[in-house]
Amino acid sequence: MKDACWTYEASVPGLLPWQTYVLAFTVGVFAIRSPWPSGAALFLLILAERALRGRDCRVPVLAVALCAVFGFAYATQRTPASPGDVPGWMAARKAVVMEGVVDRAEPRPGHRLRVILAGVTCDAGQGAEPLPGKVAWFLRGAEYTPLPGQRVRAVARLAPLRNFGDPGVWDYRWYWLRQGVFWRAWPSGRGQQVWGERPDTSLAGMRNGLRARVAQLLPDGRGGSMVLALTTGDRSRLDAETMDATRSAGLAHTLALSGLHVGFVAAMGWGLAWLLGRLWPGLLLRLPRPKLAVYLAAPLVLAYAWLGQPSASLIRASVMFGFWGVLLLQGRGRVLMDGLFFALAVIVFVSPLSVYDLGLQMSLSAVAGIGLLYPFFRFLFAARRGGPMRLLSWAAGVLAVSVCATLAIMPLVSWYFGTFSPNLLLNMVWLPVLGCVVMPLGLAGMILAVPAWTAPAGALLLGLAARVTDGLLRLLDAVRSGGWTPVFAVLRPLWPELLGFALLLVATAVCLRGRRKAPVLLAGLGFVLLVAPHVFVMAEDSRDRVSLTMLDVGLGQSLVISLPGGRRWLVDAGGGSPTFDLGQAVVGPSLALGRAPRLEGIFLSHPDTDHSHGLPYLLERFVVGALYTNDMLPRGLTGDRLRRVLDAIGMEPVALQAGDAVDLAPGVRAAVLHPGAGFAGSRANERSLVLRLERDGRSLALLPGDIEIGGIRAMRERGADVAAEVLVLPHHGSRRSFDPAFYAAVGPKAVLCSNGFMNRYGFPDPGVASAAGAVAGNGVYATARCGRVVCRWDGSYGPLRIETWLTGAACQECPSDIETQVRPAPGSDAWKTGPVVPGPPQQADDP
Repeated sequence: MKDACWTYEASVPGLLPWQTYVLAFTVGVFAIRSPWPSGAALFLLILAERALRGRDCRVPVLAVALCAVFGFAYATQRTPASPGDVPGWMAARKAVVMEGVVDRAEPRPGHRLRVILAGVTCDAGQGAEPLPGKVAWFLRGAEYTPLPGQRVRAVARLAPLRNFGDPGVWDYRWYWLRQGVFWRAWPSGRGQQVWGERPDTSLAGMRNGLRARVAQLLPDGRGGSMVLALTTGDRSRLDAETMDATRSAGLAHTLALSGLHVGFVAAMGWGLAWLLGRLWPGLLLRLPRPKLAVYLAAPLVLAYAWLGQPSASLIRASVMFGFWGVLLLQGRGRVLMDGLFFALAVIVFVSPLSVYDLGLQMSLSAVAGIGLLYPFFRFLFAARRGGPMRLLSWAAGVLAVSVCATLAIMPLVSWYFGTFSPNLLLNMVWLPVLGCVVMPLGLAGMILAVPAWTAPAGALLLGLAARVTDGLLRLLDAVRSGGWTPVFAVLRPLWPELLGFALLLVATAVCLRGRRKAPVLLAGLGFVLLVAPHVFVMAEDSRDRVSLTMLDVGLGQSLVISLPGGRRWLVDAGGGSPTFDLGQAVVGPSLALGRAPRLEGIFLSHPDTDHSHGLPYLLERFVVGALYTNDMLPRGLTGDRLRRVLDAIGMEPVALQAGDAVDLAPGVRAAVLHPGAGFAGSRANERSLVLRLERDGRSLALLPGDIEIGGIRAMRERGADVAAEVLVLPHHGSRRSFDPAFYAAVGPKAVLCSNGFMNRYGFPDPGVASAAGAVAGNGVYATARCGRVVCRWDGSYGPLRIETWLTGAACQECPSDIETQVRPAPGSDAWKTGPVVPGPPQQADDP
């Protein structure tokens, strides 16, 4: 039996029994958030075991299931409990005196600083009140970097961390909750922070001092800022131009310290071993080169992990390289895969919730892809004589590694980012220069910068690294300006497709290794999992249904009109800030989930940033048929981006006015009710496009943008018919748009409001919400409480059905002629239907 197992392990990319148990345990951890996908993954793992492993080597099914159950129970026990009710002073958005102890400080691009505070107390005028959990405190223009253990006192406003209530988007709340962070804070007014004394002697102090020394010696400019980020992890000096350039080329991951950079540092150890072998050949007789490389790389990796914060991703990568080093020292085979599983077992046991970390998922997938597929590319880079041929073989090897890693992480990149960047050839230049030139020069310069007598040599090396980096960035700018760094928006796969891709990848590796009996069952099942979700989506899109979806984009607005045949139109694209784009973070991912990134057209109601900031991203990445506006475009940063994108894609906006109508689909149109010809409102809000969604003469919904009293009265004076079954509250429920006669003329059955959780304006105004709810006969469907809201009409005469995404907190009562369905957010209870119970109003904010 042992011989049979060994033959199997040598001929196919199989797992040792303990590795199967580790995978089952990991699947159980995932089940606390995604029970159905995890259950399917466990079934497929057992099925693959039965199909690929020899009869005498199969692991017991019960043992695999028990490992998954134990993983679920262990992760549940290690999950931090959510905080209780929001304190009254926080709900009232009152500034308080906050005191706490620095847990860690993280420099961010654009001279920003993120400080995680523990042991926080807040004084709202009635004595200090402790807060459970930690606080993420965001500072801009920070010139002072505190040390862990240092106390701070400041005047700040706080709010609970909350996710956008849309399915399939990044869960910000869970990201922070698993780190024990429950709240976010930002400075209030111009009050200064009062920092306590720095710890007398600490490793963190040494690290900050070394960072400051390197920053002082590096030249100003983009290259120096990038070298500082690569060597010390300090990204505060990276500007928007550098971030945009690397992001647009799919290279942004090279600026955040991760396993890639630890690999560069470990490669330096291998390079030192090669150099010592050339200078002192007799050394290799006593210590083989692989073992010498491990001894030389180990201190380098540890020092680099310490210098880079140490961040969780660096620690995990160092653990992986540590296990690979131990296996190399023992002369073991299967170093790559066995070391990967040893590291995974330790990481998951010490920190089970780290399996949700994107960096860990990408690292594991990339290494697994290299381990499975890399052997089949060896013929491309077999050792050849001669300098040019040897260089060509080396380049082919780099390309092979990139291809293997890219194929393995492609589903994750598509799922998390909805993009694909086919820039492998650029990686062949960018990554080798970073790993073989910039980082060795930068790290050597940093070491030499410590003693005063070698500081000039350190400054010389740092300056040289910065100049090389400047050259790389100039090359990137040139390639980018020529349109040679495309990044495509792609369909974001559903979870069955992710499992299907994994099955096909394993089946392909088994077949390529020449196993006599191909895994037909696994390949067929993988194909079915890839195709079945698309068949389901096509069936849904073919239904005779019109739907209006209000996405939760915080204090902004984005509406999706879905029509028979899969046609989709967008009204507004959400807001954002110079460092955060809701078009990229929420609207785009929501549109691309399970469907192609395509829109028939976009309506921009008016140019305010909270409606337009996400528009450039969507126009650049999605296939968009047309852009309709009120003859106004945004200004400033958003306007500049929008005009560049419009010029690049050759699109001319179409201005609409009252009396126009846009045919959305056969029998469905958007009638324009405002602005009228010659209307001269003093504010952009007054000139908002007011659209009425109609089907076969039936008025479904009124979408008034941010129109205010002046525009509403002008529209009424023209005798516009504003009646509709659904009303989107104008201007998020502001009193500037409150007109009881207008609400009565609309006569809605349901009222929707796109506000933001604890928004700073208190939208919707309580009086406005009460009046609108009274007209409709129920409350207001506000995204702050309900998350995404979907209104559906089946056929030309079907009743209005409303579906909300968030559960737990009630949205409003529903009249008997409206069917309401509430979908659970991930990790909540099962599906629930029926009316929801009214609750107290809540507000939210984005600092």
